[in-house]
This record gives sequence, C-alpha cells and structure tokens, in this order.
Amino acid sequence: MGEKTSFTFRDIIWCNLKRRPLRSACMVFLVAAMAFVLFGGSLITRSLTNGTDGLAKRLGADLLIVPKGYDHAVEGILLRGLPSAFYMESAWLEKIAAVEGVAAVSPQLFIASLNSDCCSVPVQLIGFDQNTDFIVGPWIKTSMPGVLRNDEIVIGGAVAGRTGDTLQFFDMEYRIAAKMEYTGTGFDASVFMNMEAARTAASDCAGKRGTEAPPENSISSIMALIDDSLTPNGVAGMINSTFGYGKSGIVVVPAKTIISGVSVSLRILTRSFAALSAVLWIASFAVSALMFSVMLNERRQEFGILRSVGISRKKLMAMVLWESGSISLAGSAAGIFLSALLLIPFRVYIREIFNMPYMLPGFWQFCGIACVSVVLSASAALSASLLSSAKIGKTDAYRVIREGGL
Repeated sequence: MGEKTSFTFRDIIWCNLKRRPLRSACMVFLVAAMAFVLFGGSLITRSLTNGTDGLAKRLGADLLIVPKGYDHAVEGILLRGLPSAFYMESAWLEKIAAVEGVAAVSPQLFIASLNSDCCSVPVQLIGFDQNTDFIVGPWIKTSMPGVLRNDEIVIGGAVAGRTGDTLQFFDMEYRIAAKMEYTGTGFDASVFMNMEAARTAASDCAGKRGTEAPPENSISSIMALIDDSLTPNGVAGMINSTFGYGKSGIVVVPAKTIISGVSVSLRILTRSFAALSAVLWIASFAVSALMFSVMLNERRQEFGILRSVGISRKKLMAMVLWESGSISLAGSAAGIFLSALLLIPFRVYIREIFNMPYMLPGFWQFCGIACVSVVLSASAALSASLLSSAKIGKTDAYRVIREGGL
C-alpha cells in the first residue's frame, strides 16, 4: 500500500488558485492596478506636500525684492532651480533696510552657468553675503564649519559631486566644501558661493557669452525679514508706497505668495486624486463582485461536494476569503513594487512635470503609504468576495449536487 495522502486547508486553496490560472491572473492584475494608482498617487501627493513644507522652511525670508519683471524668474529659481540671471543696484539694500518694519536684509546674486566646456554642469549659481545671510547659512553650518573661501562652493542635493571634489565654472575650479541634503526645492539644483566669488563668476560668464559685464557691486535679489508685529503684505505696501508702486523698477514678492500658489495647486491635485481613487475603488469592487459571482457559480458542485463530506459553511466561506486574500496580497505587492520602481528613480522628471517642489517621503512615511495602499486596494476584492461567498451559507449541499447550481 502506498503512503496515505492528506490535503490541508491550505493545499485546497493553493490547488484552486493553480487550477484556474487565468482567473487568478485577472484578479491579481485588477488588484495590482488599484494598488499601483493608490500608492503612486499617494506617493506623489505626499512628496509634493513634503516639498512645499521644505520650501517654506528653506525660504527663510518674509519678502523677496527683485527687479521689475523678474518675479516669475525668482519663483523658477526657488521652485525648480531654473538657471536665470538678472541684476539690480546694490543701493537698494540700504533703501529697503530703512523702510519701517524691515528687521534685516541680505542680498543674493544669481548667475546661470553655461552648458559648455567652461562649466562642469549647467546650474544656478547663487552668491550670498555670509555676514548678513539668514537663508543659506543655517542649512549648511552642520556640514561646513568656517567661512567659504573664494575657491569653495556648497552644492545642492541634486548636483553631482561629493565633498572634496572640484567643479569648474567659467575656467575657475572650485572645491566642494559641503553638500546640502535633498530638499525637493530649487536649491537642490543650485550651487552656492560667497559674494566676491559670485561677482567674479558673473564677469566671467559675461565674457563667455560676449555680453556686457554686470555693474560693479550689483545684486539680483534682496531677502528681507520683517518685525513680528507687522505682516508681510503690510510691509510690502510700505515699500511700494515709499518708492512708488510700478515706478521704482523693483517688485516686492511676499514669500507666502509663492508658497500659497504652490499650496493651491497641491490642494487641487490632492482632491483630483481622491476623486479618482474613489471612482477606481467602486469600479474595482464592482468588477471583483462580478468575477467572484461567476467564479462561485462555476464551483457550485465543488462546494456542494465539500459540504456533503462535512466541511462547514463557515469553512467554505473562509476558504473563499483566504483565496481572495492571497490574490489581493500578491496583487497589492506587485502594484506597489511597480509603482515605486517607476516613481522613485524619476523623481526629478516628476518635479518638472508638476512644476512644484518635490521631496520623497522618509522610510516610515513610505511604509505608512504602502500599508494604506494595501488595505484600500485589497479591501475592494475582499469585500466583493465576502458579499459573493455569503451565498454559500444559504445553499443546501444536496440540492447543489442534484441541480448543479448555487
């Protein structure tokens, strides 16, 4: 006599899944598609939220004063690191500092490097005054002790290079003194240097382009802090009224205006994603319910035989739910894996598509998004299977075998 073969509850479930590979594959694909959209959409919206929060923290100023007509250019620098160059007279520093309500000012100088042999990479070069700066310095002190020399730079998180390496800009080599953490803002694609080095780079850039060098001691923007007792809009109004709105050659941009514009776009995107997810979940539930209904009808005699040999209704319902759970888990894992495989390596391109700050979540946020995506994507199939399997509990085993129907 041969060995006695026994089948466990798990063996029956596994055999059922293997016996109908096309049906199982369709269910896995349906759940995977749901998980792909849920996880991908959640990851994108969370990354955009992180980027917006990072911009608010990194901006550090209440007001930005730039030459008239360049307010959108400075937004491009801050949000996306788009290389740009424009200049204004440094005399504006004292004028803005003298306005009532302005607590501190600090200049910056913007130079756009070239996409040619004279520059290692085409990036935004930003010169800042280390004596008055309250924007850049606080974020690099932890990784760069001391003061930047004329031949030293700090690079953003998206710029290729490591501390100690050298980069070339306009025939001048600079040693990387520090590298900032990735922030999801335009600072990631920027290179920072002291003001003296930046003015030299601006002159060299003009020489390479064949254009006139910027005026001596010129600046590109003024970052301003205001007194706590006043509002940015109020002080912006004072500056405009003092120098003549639209006639002074400068424009005052409240930092909150930039952030609020990004926040509005983010809210619209989040609501659109929530609506799409709801529609997709309902559609997934409906398709799953139909597929399970057809599947249970196909297996009516199988369930009748199992009932006739003593397997309880509760056990049969548990078997169907375990099958559905296995399919849901496999589909969710596949969908999340494919979504992460697509979104994580191309985060820079995604930021360009949405035209907003973009910073991927940390490990625990990532795990939280994955868990929620698994629950939501799997719940559609599990709910549908639970609804369909309830028919099993209302079916008489003898009638099923005799009539061949549930």
